[in-house]
Amino acid sequence: MAADSGVKTCDVSGCSKETERSISVKQVKGSNLTLKPECVRSAHLCKDHYREFKKETKKDRKLEHLGY
Repeated sequence: MAADSGVKTCDVSGCSKETERSISVKQVKGSNLTLKPECVRSAHLCKDHYREFKKETKKDRKLEHLGY
């Protein structure tokens, strides 16, 4: 999180865009995204990384929804 502005930034290593969504760290670790080490419970993702996360986990989420 930026010190002066109060705007949260993306928790993916090397990204400094503004946060769009927050997701459980356990869910994000199932994808190819590398998080900053200070993430403990939830990871804050920017719009681009959230979209990437959704694309990577689409098949898994579909199977989970169907009960497999």
